[in-house]
Amino acid sequence: MKKCSLLIIIFLSGFHTISQAVEMEARLSWVGHQKYGFSVNGVVDKVLVKVGEKVKKGDALAKLESNPFNYKIKQCQAQFDKLNPQIFDAKLELDQAEELFERTVLSEVELQKIDGKYKVLIESQKEVKAECLLRSWKLKRSALKARDSAYVVNSNVIEAMVISAENKTETFIELVSAKQASAVAFLTYQQKLKFNIGQELKVVVDQQEFSAKVESIDIQPDKENKYKLVSVFYYTKMVEPDKVVKLKY
Repeated sequence: MKKCSLLIIIFLSGFHTISQAVEMEARLSWVGHQKYGFSVNGVVDKVLVKVGEKVKKGDALAKLESNPFNYKIKQCQAQFDKLNPQIFDAKLELDQAEELFERTVLSEVELQKIDGKYKVLIESQKEVKAECLLRSWKLKRSALKARDSAYVVNSNVIEAMVISAENKTETFIELVSAKQASAVAFLTYQQKLKFNIGQELKVVVDQQEFSAKVESIDIQPDKENKYKLVSVFYYTKMVEPDKVVKLKY
């Protein structure tokens, strides 16, 4: 009887050891990087965010001076409106010319000349309308707006900065996701064999557990013969890059 009890205790003890979660070290990292640069020229009027600040989708990050853009839009609209009475008169003239042509009072050459004048005005107004739309598009692009809920991690823009063809392709503000973070671990080949893409595990941050999934595993090792594993989890605090955390699997 004692021997049987001892075997049961050994079996249960062994089962507990096998089922216990294994822990390994990982480091926090940002995900969902968003880089913002101006696609139009201008002068920076306002910088509306600071590094470390949280923003919501649609929040303005920085704006160029809007007066030059508004002036060009009004100028373009005035050109468009100026063509309206000219087109109206040209259409009346064309209608009369077609009537005279039907009565053989007007020659085909004269009709084509009047028709050509009308068509030139129509095409001119189309070009002006296209220019107005372009200028409106530039006004919208004069403000950088957050595409998603995020944290500001870098800002290289200041008020009165001139944005030109030379620098407008640069990244002026960088955001990272305010909804997710990643835990990055480096594995030996034997450890790597224990993981698969999409596998569920736990990330322990400051003694708090978060459900995570394996997002990627390197196929080739690095110079130290280690394989990078990235797991992503929902974490709505500002991430401290390289903060040591634990992975449980």
